[in-house]
Amino acid sequence: MQALDNHSQRGGRSSNREFCRGDVAIIADVRVAGSNKTKVRVFDLSLTGYRMECLTFISGSQATFLSMPGFEQLESRIIWQTEWMYGCQFARPLHTAVYDHIVRTFPAIEVRQTTTLDGIIYGADAGLRWGDSY
Repeated sequence: MQALDNHSQRGGRSSNREFCRGDVAIIADVRVAGSNKTKVRVFDLSLTGYRMECLTFISGSQATFLSMPGFEQLESRIIWQTEWMYGCQFARPLHTAVYDHIVRTFPAIEVRQTTTLDGIIYGADAGLRWGDSY
């Protein structure tokens, strides 16, 4: 696995990320401390964090707990938010073997088209539908 990825392009923007990110397609649950779980879609993942789509507003840099099917709950913190997209940082980085297993278990599909949480069709999402079980 490549530890540094300082020259990658995502969405037409240059990225200075410490770790490379794996494109994934995960329907998961997120719980904010003291609240109920809500469904989210995780689109990319690194050893240190992930990007998710969530229609439930989560304010500030609150602690969150990500639950992916077949994996233990992972604590993280919201680092940024734009509309329905959130960038989260894990409280503890993932072990490389865990990261590799998640990326292999939930790969994103290269060419796909489906409706996202907001009902808009995008060509770069995971092809998953709410209610699908994985």
